[in-house]
Amino acid sequence: MKTNIPWTLLKKSLSNTLSPGEQCDLEQWIEKSALNKHIFDEVSEDKLFQDAILSSKWDDNSLAWKQVLSRIQQPAKRISMPRRQFFIISAAAVLLLLVTIGSLFYVNDRLSNPGNEIPEGYTFVFSPRGQRTKVVLPDRSRVWLNSESSLRYSTVFNSSDREVVLQGEAFFEIQPDPAKPFFVSANEIKVKVYGTSFNVRAFPNENTIETTLIEGKLSVTSLTQSGEEPNEVFLRPNEKCIVTRDTKNIEISAGSQTSADPSEAINYRNGARVVDLKVQKGINTEEEKLWKDGKLVFRDRPFAELAVDLERWFDVKIHFEDKKIGSYKFTGVFDKETINQALEALKLSSPKSFQYTISYRDIYLTSK
Repeated sequence: MKTNIPWTLLKKSLSNTLSPGEQCDLEQWIEKSALNKHIFDEVSEDKLFQDAILSSKWDDNSLAWKQVLSRIQQPAKRISMPRRQFFIISAAAVLLLLVTIGSLFYVNDRLSNPGNEIPEGYTFVFSPRGQRTKVVLPDRSRVWLNSESSLRYSTVFNSSDREVVLQGEAFFEIQPDPAKPFFVSANEIKVKVYGTSFNVRAFPNENTIETTLIEGKLSVTSLTQSGEEPNEVFLRPNEKCIVTRDTKNIEISAGSQTSADPSEAINYRNGARVVDLKVQKGINTEEEKLWKDGKLVFRDRPFAELAVDLERWFDVKIHFEDKKIGSYKFTGVFDKETINQALEALKLSSPKSFQYTISYRDIYLTSK
């Protein structure tokens, strides 16, 4: 496919030798079409492309370039928005949602119950695939929602108590208030917070629920069958509670401590049961702390598990044409990489060679 790419101008741009007139010509070419901008962005972000252009290995008719061009024409979604701009947009969206829902409850109450107090409603915040959203709660506690995660809390939050309902993953920084403990309900567990920072991962389609304490103190209480006392576990910093949802057990790598207090019993709406509560101790919490800063950290993760996070992170769908590839394990950090760059990095560090093809948002992995 002939795309009339100004290779000479791109090469000079990369080597910082453009004249003012050539700079103007390059800018006009970039603004001419969305495809041109995609090409320029790809070149600007990928060192492999830069090296190839500087060594004059690319041209419009090369087979390798056609393969790259097919990816650029239908790019997967990237996380490239500046953090400040991203949080401004997220905050505006959250504010609009809060105002809209609050107004609906207010109007409905005034129409159906004139003269009565406004009934309790809920604010709902959703962070779509490929994005992360920061939420500031009415008590000034801060919550970062990971991709494909949601948070729900009462419109009268902080008036008498503080409780949120989580689906997905969130990092919390809670404002201490001894008179009003902070609660997080997440599938089969409930977390009671005593002023702290922590991470909860509770996606409805995953077999485990993880609660990781970074700083402060919290407890995790399991759901119980009707009539049974809940089992409460207290975490110290750098400890993680893992609930296995198939067996309703919480796994442990070393040691455990439990303490049940009937006065802290919590009423749950479903009858799911967790048999035991235990804790992983002395863990590395980088993975839980850094995702909110735009860094995807993974340590000795099977590709099949890592792919789930990559799908949410880049808003793509990964297909393992060869199931053996899913068992390959990787350790690393992705910061500002595109999905193309992330896959290239995994390919280079893979214990066994594999190859991938991208068709819009679908990625197909095959053995080489």
